[in-house]
Amino acid sequence: MQEWSDFYVALGGAAAALTGLLFIAVSLRPREIRTTPLMVGRARSAFYAFATITFVALLALAGTGSRWVGLAQAGVALGMLGASMPFTVAAHRSGVLNYRRALPYHAGLLIVTIGGLMRAGGANWRDSWALVISHQHDDPVLGDDSP
Repeated sequence: MQEWSDFYVALGGAAAALTGLLFIAVSLRPREIRTTPLMVGRARSAFYAFATITFVALLALAGTGSRWVGLAQAGVALGMLGASMPFTVAAHRSGVLNYRRALPYHAGLLIVTIGGLMRAGGANWRDSWALVISHQHDDPVLGDDSP
C-alpha cells in the first residue's frame, strides 16, 4: 500500500479542493442554482462524487491493512449511492435523467464498492495489477520469457 500513498494523497487533496470550489460556486449564485433542477442535480452529484473520493482516499491512507477499511470504503460508496438514488429515480421518472452523465457516476460508485469489498475479503491484487500493467521482461509474475 505504501507505493500508492502518494496517489491517494493527490487524489484526496484534489477531491477536497474541488469540493471547496463547488461550495464557493454554489454560494456565489445560490438563486440561479436553486431555480434550475438540472443545476441542483449537477451540484449534488458533484458533491457526492467528490465526497466519496475524499473519504475513500482518507480511508486508504489510514495506515492499516485492516479489512475494516475495505468495508468502510464500500460503505461510503453504498451510502453515497443510497443518498443519490432518490434523486436519480425522480429524474428518471420525470424524464430528465441524463444517462450519459448518470452512468459513469453510478459505475464509479460500483467500482469503489467492489474495490472495498475486495479489500475487505483480503484479496491481494498486486500480482493482478503487475500482470495487467507490466511491460518488463523480467517481471516475476510474467516470467523472463514473456513477450
